[in-house]
Amino acid sequence: MENLVMIKGERPLWPSSSNVLVIRDGDGLIMVEAGCGGKEFSQRLVSKMRSMGLPPEKVHTIVLSHAHPDHMGGISTFLKISQPLVIISEIDAPSARNPNLLTDSFDVLMGKEYFPELGFKDSGLDLLTLFEKISNCPMASAEPDKTVKEGDKIQMGDYLFEVLHTPGHSPGHISLVDREEKICYSGDVVGDVVAWYSPSSGGVLGYLTSLEKIEKCDLQKIYPSHGEIITEKEKAIGRIRGKLYERENLILKELENGPRQFRELVEKMFPSPNQQFFPGVQILESHLIKLEKEKKTTRQNHLVMPLK
Repeated sequence: MENLVMIKGERPLWPSSSNVLVIRDGDGLIMVEAGCGGKEFSQRLVSKMRSMGLPPEKVHTIVLSHAHPDHMGGISTFLKISQPLVIISEIDAPSARNPNLLTDSFDVLMGKEYFPELGFKDSGLDLLTLFEKISNCPMASAEPDKTVKEGDKIQMGDYLFEVLHTPGHSPGHISLVDREEKICYSGDVVGDVVAWYSPSSGGVLGYLTSLEKIEKCDLQKIYPSHGEIITEKEKAIGRIRGKLYERENLILKELENGPRQFRELVEKMFPSPNQQFFPGVQILESHLIKLEKEKKTTRQNHLVMPLK
């Protein structure tokens, strides 16, 4: 039997569950991610594990790349089945304990400033209700037994993984690299889809730095949290990086003809109204932070202007 198995989510796009790595060791099983919560997703994962000879009762440790519902929502199921040790980055640990904090790291209420017609109450947006009712992937909470940071090592069976802090999509997102085996679990940083990003989660600057960290590793195989196993590192990272710069170039091209309102740029970048409030506003804000730092753009209130 293989001592490292990847159980794929049903499809790469949200609200599908993340992929889950299962690693055998002398004490049982270690999981990287717990997948979506909710009866449908959790039952599917548990049934798949049993069919593969991976008893959920043997899971003694769960390592989480970050505190998002498609990665840790299912942890409530495993806490009941096997009471595993829970490991997450020290930065994302508060959100694992109190998922209401995700409203801040998602910057989800930033859209209220640009889309006032949506009429949000002063209480704001109940993000956890949206996870459960709209995506059917509810979030769960967990008290981490151990937190990790950049450079820490985690022994998982035959694999010694080094922790890379790879923000952008989440402030405390981690990727895991076994330099001897030349493998990486990239989480949401590299995969079939480009993860959304927000300023409080690291933004596009954090995302680009995270891609560079993984790119510098000597790797033969990347296990993503969404999509297929990757064997062409440079191609996969180049595609993600290319998409990020494609968005930046679109902003700069729009500004060639003069200043634009922030909302105009959001609507140009994200034609679908469902994406404009989130993650459109957050992604555009992330790029403008970068462009202003590089002295390519500036702002007056909601008006974005090019700098020559």
